[in-house]
Amino acid sequence: MSSSQRPAPSRPSQRASTSRGAASGDSGSRGSGSRGSAARGSRKQWILPAVLVAGCVATGAWAIPQVQHAQQLREGSQASSPVPSAEPVPTLVPSGPADTAAMQKSLKGIVGGFTTGNMTGLVVDAASGETVFASGAERPRVPASNFKLLTDYTLLRTVNPQSRFTTEVVASGKTLTLVAGGDTLLGTGESDESAVVGHAGLRTLAQRTVDELKKQGPGAYTLNLDASRFSGPGLNPAWDPADVQAQFVNTVAPIAFYSHFSPAAGGSAGDQRPKDPAGQVHTALVESINELGASAGISVKAGGTAQAEDGAQPVAQVRSATVAQQAAHMMQESDNMLAETLARNAAVAAGKPGSIEGARQTVLETLQADGISTDGLKISDLCGLSPANRVTNTTLAQVTRAMVNGEHGLSAALAGLPVAGGSGTLDSRFDGPVEASARGFARGKTGTLNSVISLTGYTTDASGRTYIYSLITNDVTDPAAAKDALDEAAAVITGRR
Repeated sequence: MSSSQRPAPSRPSQRASTSRGAASGDSGSRGSGSRGSAARGSRKQWILPAVLVAGCVATGAWAIPQVQHAQQLREGSQASSPVPSAEPVPTLVPSGPADTAAMQKSLKGIVGGFTTGNMTGLVVDAASGETVFASGAERPRVPASNFKLLTDYTLLRTVNPQSRFTTEVVASGKTLTLVAGGDTLLGTGESDESAVVGHAGLRTLAQRTVDELKKQGPGAYTLNLDASRFSGPGLNPAWDPADVQAQFVNTVAPIAFYSHFSPAAGGSAGDQRPKDPAGQVHTALVESINELGASAGISVKAGGTAQAEDGAQPVAQVRSATVAQQAAHMMQESDNMLAETLARNAAVAAGKPGSIEGARQTVLETLQADGISTDGLKISDLCGLSPANRVTNTTLAQVTRAMVNGEHGLSAALAGLPVAGGSGTLDSRFDGPVEASARGFARGKTGTLNSVISLTGYTTDASGRTYIYSLITNDVTDPAAAKDALDEAAAVITGRR
């Protein structure tokens, strides 16, 4: 049985499905100008706060797993730090060459002895890039949600991790327009600056709109919706209709509540996806403005979908959690819809259409520009749900190594990798006696389709040496056995038994 996560304002929960290919849960602006968009970039090296840099002189200093930090991110969706990152702590600098013979022998046995599918793998030294173990690492594989590593990498190379998505209301006479700026983690209530989901709240936007309109006196307005940030099909044709019906994905929009889940009573995410996520927010804002503005003689009616006029004046806005915080949430919870949204936002920031094809091109071009191998790469979707995706262990390992080594400011991505036995989609993993030695030390991105189990991440051994690993199983007939095999391999690499 495959599973996927459903984001909620505080503690995301898992959703299960038996649909074929169901994944993973383990699985700029309207044109010119900057309205409604996060700050744009062109694969810049973003400058992170100095406190995050201190002490990170040795490879792996960014990379020591921090169970407490990751658990706080998951449970509280905390937004107190400007950029989520694995906390910089002192790292031992190993002296002399590593003795990897025992590791290689054990990994060869695990890969060769895996009989409920086929396994490929790659282990490299994070500092030197030297290959420690490889088996089929150049073979294109179905990655499941390990593909999210490429989306995460692209996003943080393209968009400033500290920037935020802006949702705003603008006015041209008596016509108001809700401009969708790429935030799909809106909450229905007041903005909650301590949260990632619901950091920007619709009721706060409505109240700020009413407060501004009051300055003009009583009046009747029309509220249009500008969702032009994204273009093209909202549903990827590569997605199995059964997976759409099972609610692993739905129509991608540039504005939505709770990562494309309809609100439930009490201001939280429900368990149903809306047919029109952007329209749902539009309708809710009309209702909220009418409720809050009634005593002041302010009323609005819902208009249509229309791009905001040039020269429209700002009325009110709310801003999301940082891009890095949204990315970390996406990775911790393996959120399919958030991955698709953030990929399109990256495309917009790169000057491309906010479409399926724009997102695909942005990922490909970003990897190529950075010298990441794209041999055998096939990009079908951006979340890993499509079984048509293909990627090699080599590509995944190179992306992860860049994050671990803090290249281009990518250390911000490390907070998104779940900790073995401690957070996110690895919370209940590494539970066997052999695997348990990696708990709290290994971090990795999981991937699950009905016949795919994958795990890519990094770990540190007892000497402080950091290793990058990428392990993929395809044609799996026993998912539980495949997970155990990958967890055991990560424990072998960790070498703390």
